[in-house]
Amino acid sequence: MISNMQQNPKAIFTKSLTAIITNTFNSLSGSDIIHSISHCDPKFGQYSTNIAFILSKLEGKSPSEVAESIVAGLARDKNIKKAEFLQPGFINVSLSDKIWLNYADSIDAKFATAKTHKAQSIQLEFISANPSGPLVLTNAWQGYYGDILSNIYASQGYRVSREYYLNDGGNQVIALGRAVQQALGVKFDKEIATNLYRGEYIDNIAEVITTKMGAVDKVKESEPADIGARAAAMILESYIKPGLVRLGVNFDSIYSESKPDIKKTLNRLKEAGLVRKKDGAIWLKGADVGLKQDEVLVRSYDNGYSYFLKDVAYQLERLEERGFDKTITIVGPDHHGQAIRLVNTLRALGLSSFIEISTQTIRLIKDGKEFKMSKRKGNYILLDDFLDEIPTEVARFYFAMRDTNTHMDFDIDLVKEHSAKNPVYYSLYAYARACAIVKKAQEQGISSSKSFEGYNLTKAEQHLLLELSKIEEVLQEIIDSHKVHQLLHQTVAVAKAFHEYYELEKVLGDANASQKLRLIEHFMLAYQSLFAILGVDLLQKM
Repeated sequence: MISNMQQNPKAIFTKSLTAIITNTFNSLSGSDIIHSISHCDPKFGQYSTNIAFILSKLEGKSPSEVAESIVAGLARDKNIKKAEFLQPGFINVSLSDKIWLNYADSIDAKFATAKTHKAQSIQLEFISANPSGPLVLTNAWQGYYGDILSNIYASQGYRVSREYYLNDGGNQVIALGRAVQQALGVKFDKEIATNLYRGEYIDNIAEVITTKMGAVDKVKESEPADIGARAAAMILESYIKPGLVRLGVNFDSIYSESKPDIKKTLNRLKEAGLVRKKDGAIWLKGADVGLKQDEVLVRSYDNGYSYFLKDVAYQLERLEERGFDKTITIVGPDHHGQAIRLVNTLRALGLSSFIEISTQTIRLIKDGKEFKMSKRKGNYILLDDFLDEIPTEVARFYFAMRDTNTHMDFDIDLVKEHSAKNPVYYSLYAYARACAIVKKAQEQGISSSKSFEGYNLTKAEQHLLLELSKIEEVLQEIIDSHKVHQLLHQTVAVAKAFHEYYELEKVLGDANASQKLRLIEHFMLAYQSLFAILGVDLLQKM
């Protein structure tokens, strides 16, 4: 299990290799040795290291000469089954069955957990769509990705807080109010009218507000900001919160943009010498924070605060006032420039613990071509429309499999397909197959063994355990890289290893059926722990 680091086979091999090299050579650090180790083609072994090639340059010897002494040392290690050198500088290693069986025995319900970062706190802010309309398809990617990333951090011991940042002020609320008034017949200038929110939900909100206020004229004659505030509150309660429930995402807090102290932030920037007045406005000195141009902080035409200044204030508040060790914000497409501005400005103020992740654009594909799902006015796809078509857990898995740095083509036909082509179905089916074996064993009166004593693993079993053992390092890598999709791809690799094992091995008809059953039960524990992080329910039969 991950919480018992010494049980991980790769860690055991690293320890053995480090001991041999430390005793023989003096030119490498422990981290150099760790980084030299990788997984190799199963034809050659389980792990590979290019350490001989690296050492040959430092020691002035040939790679084969260096490798000879390392392989000899590994051959004397009881944990190593086989070690051999291959040109130009690779040592391939297979570990003993005992190591892998001990690892299998260590797998329990806490398989995918660790306490490595238990003293650190992190807050993730994601989705956070303006309360100007229901959640849309682009919010799904942010939601699923952010939720699984939060689970990953929690699994590694972080104190995790999920936050929904509510942009409930400023021009978008005024625009929302005007949209409601326009739906009731108010005529605005063409420049304003063409940019107002549209859709069935606006008509519904206009009807409700009219009922509450008692007359259409009262709504039409009110300040747009007041109508917008009413509409935003309704959208939050009637559209956004139910949408989050459908996504399966729970937030610890919903935080209004009005809470951070904007004046305090502006003064902070002034004290740091990062502000200038120009053309009646107040600007951030772009060049001083590594940007190509200045950024407006306070507008000239209304002395209103820019969205950028509000964003800076919010991030400062998270890191300093509330004291999170690290903060992450996940946003939708076309926010890369925003990320650069925020990160650079915060660094200029001495803060480097803020990270922004941007998802990219999504196209729905059906019958091999782009599919326009929404029939409502507007150039968006409502989340509810999408989730009426695709189960949320299937969508969660599929979305999280994609790197946020790439554009996504979401193939509806593939996601609905129950075949090995569908990674969701393929992964879930591995667990269902394991459950079927356990159930059949119970029917036949076969119980799992109390130990693996005397058991010899087959190649398929070794490969399954090897793929499971990679989960630990993938989780650790994601803490640094935030590439959630790596965990999903490794999950599919584990599923593939189990399917291969299932096809090759005759479990219940084997003389060692009870020990094979023990291995399957440990696999199931690992899978349960892994899918709890993914937030996807496993199925006992399919």
